[in-house]
Amino acid sequence: MSRRMTMATSAATARFTLSPFGTPPPNPQQCAPPQISIRHATKKAGGSSSNGRDSAGRRLGIKVWPGTMAKPGSIIVRQRGEKFLVGENVGMGRDHTIFALVAGRVRLERSLKNHKRNFVHVVPED
Repeated sequence: MSRRMTMATSAATARFTLSPFGTPPPNPQQCAPPQISIRHATKKAGGSSSNGRDSAGRRLGIKVWPGTMAKPGSIIVRQRGEKFLVGENVGMGRDHTIFALVAGRVRLERSLKNHKRNFVHVVPED
């Protein structure tokens, strides 16, 4: 029984022990060093914009003007769709590029029935 008493008293005394200075042990949060204040941003950071870019031009249009000489295979018109239609001695590539098949002068002709139709011809010179 004395052994039980000593264990009980030691547990009880351990709970209420005093520090060497006569005060209870301090709270761990009170022992922490003082917090350093941090300055936060006073203005919101600007977000990134999805605008501000553009694609380069595709360099379309007439490359050999009417009245000028064209060599075989030279590109006469670069276009999207069939703005200009194929006439005599010219061919059309798969991207609607019109090119000369023979050497000669380029000639543009507007259709009499439909004025929106422009034909491109190459007239061979002898």
